[in-house]
Amino acid sequence: MRQRGWRGCTAGAAMARRVAAFGWLVLVGCAALAIATPAMALTAVEVGKELDRIDINGLGASVRNVGDQLQIETAPGTDGLTDRMSVTAATRGSNPNWFTFALRNASDVRAERWLTADRYSQAGSGILWPRLDARQIEAVTPSIGFLPENLALDGTDAFRLTLEPGQTVTFAVELAPGASPRLSVWRALDYERRSRNKQLLYGVLLGITGLLAVFLSAVFAANHKIIFPAAALFTWCVLAYLCVDFGFWHKLFAVRPEDNAQYRAATEAGVAATLLIFSYSFLRLSAWHGFARLLLRLWIFGQLVLVAVAFIDPRLADTFARLSMGGIFALATVIVVGLALRGQDRALSLVPVWMLLGLWITGMAFVFAGRIQTDAAVTALTSGLVLIVLLIGFTVTQYAFRTVEPVHALGSGDQGLRLLALENSGAAVWEWSVKRDEITVGSALEAALGLASGDLHAPAQVFLDRMHPVDRDRMRQALDHLKETGSGDLRLEFRMRNTDNDYRWFVLEAATDPAADRRRTRCIGLVRETTDSRSAQERFDHDAVHDAVTNLPNRALFLDRLGIAVTRAKSEPLVQPTVIVIDVDRFKTPGAASQHFEADGLLITLARRISHLLGHGETLARIGSNQFGVLLLAQRPARELHMLADSMRIAVRSLIKVGGIEITPTAAIGYAVYDRASAVTASDVLDDAEIAMHRARRQDRDTVQAF
Repeated sequence: MRQRGWRGCTAGAAMARRVAAFGWLVLVGCAALAIATPAMALTAVEVGKELDRIDINGLGASVRNVGDQLQIETAPGTDGLTDRMSVTAATRGSNPNWFTFALRNASDVRAERWLTADRYSQAGSGILWPRLDARQIEAVTPSIGFLPENLALDGTDAFRLTLEPGQTVTFAVELAPGASPRLSVWRALDYERRSRNKQLLYGVLLGITGLLAVFLSAVFAANHKIIFPAAALFTWCVLAYLCVDFGFWHKLFAVRPEDNAQYRAATEAGVAATLLIFSYSFLRLSAWHGFARLLLRLWIFGQLVLVAVAFIDPRLADTFARLSMGGIFALATVIVVGLALRGQDRALSLVPVWMLLGLWITGMAFVFAGRIQTDAAVTALTSGLVLIVLLIGFTVTQYAFRTVEPVHALGSGDQGLRLLALENSGAAVWEWSVKRDEITVGSALEAALGLASGDLHAPAQVFLDRMHPVDRDRMRQALDHLKETGSGDLRLEFRMRNTDNDYRWFVLEAATDPAADRRRTRCIGLVRETTDSRSAQERFDHDAVHDAVTNLPNRALFLDRLGIAVTRAKSEPLVQPTVIVIDVDRFKTPGAASQHFEADGLLITLARRISHLLGHGETLARIGSNQFGVLLLAQRPARELHMLADSMRIAVRSLIKVGGIEITPTAAIGYAVYDRASAVTASDVLDDAEIAMHRARRQDRDTVQAF
């Protein structure tokens, strides 16, 4: 009994070991199979006549990191049975991502569907390192039936799927490297109808944008304000961006569809750059402080560089383009709000555009981030961009036809004549808005200063900073007076600095506008340059009191200065005017009598010699054809005066060589000192000095005589 029991236990244990070993083998095999090839249960999606589109991203399964061989379990058919299918990647040794799904034809006729994946979609493309135009699907493999046909559609990877009646087919989709597309199954007619509707909408949007771009370019040809080419450039860039986004670019310019990523990044960078250029020109930011203006210009240059970078690294350029678009909007919003609060008309007119632009940028950020993925939202944002372009066009167009209404009623002919007269006069219109404290001038003034058109269409402080410091204070006081009173006239001569740092003279004649509201007082007038006429007047005034040959004061100016000195001597003890008259003899020689330039050279030489003997504040003048007068202010002893006069005599009689002729002139010198005790005038003092000079001539032609 014991023996049999032991044997029975031994046989039972052996059987248990066999069962356990078999179970372990089954578990290890299943685990190995699960590790080698994922097995998953797919649920077939029924396709029928009533369904036009199926978004299958949430109805299938993604498979990653299984190498170039995919083994999956097919979806159960109508009989409930499943099978296994094995798919090999198009490129041996690669490790692509796979997507599997199953379709069931529940109808009694053959069903054809299109599997589509857009090569680019704004929804979910990303802001940092965005996914741009690229192939999305490498191949589609069915479990049974016909091999899907690859369809040639612009901007879309599409395959024709065929399902027999009652058939269930599992599809394995090999995705391109880095692709995560939105996959859809369409009925062919519905997809074509959708494409036609989109093409119609795209054509309308492109037509509107193209017509606006041509219109703004034509307006610039008639009105040469910088805002029109800036707005036209922005519109042209938006048109180019839409051509790329709508799939028309490679058709228009015969480029490869694979290059659309470069052109998409370039046009997005161009839209951002031209938006910054438009804001810079429309808001007159060129009148800002030099450092701020330099930073803005460097930013514009960087945006333009991104356009070139797009052809080297599209994703890098597009990243910075999308980030800079937000930065441009943020900075420009601060500027627009600030200028609008100050009452600048251009900033106020730009507020509606900027509100819509803010909504558009916010919506695009949500779409790029994948928060909004509906086709309707993408279409609305594209249409919104065209609406923004239209608003910008309407905003700038009003400045092409804006004119200042005249105070008095004028006929069209009279008004045209006045405008022509204004243009021919060289004067420029000058306007100061009291509320905004902004000065606007015509292009004639800017051209006279060497500035570009619009540089002085800026706050009043920019205009004042270019004025001479002395004139700046007078202008500011005059403007403050007009602001306080609300009315009045303004006439002012002032100097302004040009680009060469020279000052030019201008005269301004303006008055407040009586037709304007007191709260919007403005001063309007004309400003014209007077530099040439003022220089001519100064030369005339100088020549009236100076000798044309020696450039010394003439007799009239000498008497005027002598009169001032006599007046000072009556109240200042240290001032005692002394007049010295020098009469040059032997002025002409037989060889030089007919050569006036040689006589002029002799006079200039004598004037230079005598002036070297005089000190600061002492005047040398030519008071006759061959006479010089000297005015001394400080009181001097008679001995010192005689020594000075003797030094002048020696200086005059030194040998002079003029025109190859050697001349030794002589001189009779006389001087007279003002006597406070006597009631003599300036003319009397000069007469006394001339009398002393005549006495010296009678005694000796080379002597000094005092009166």
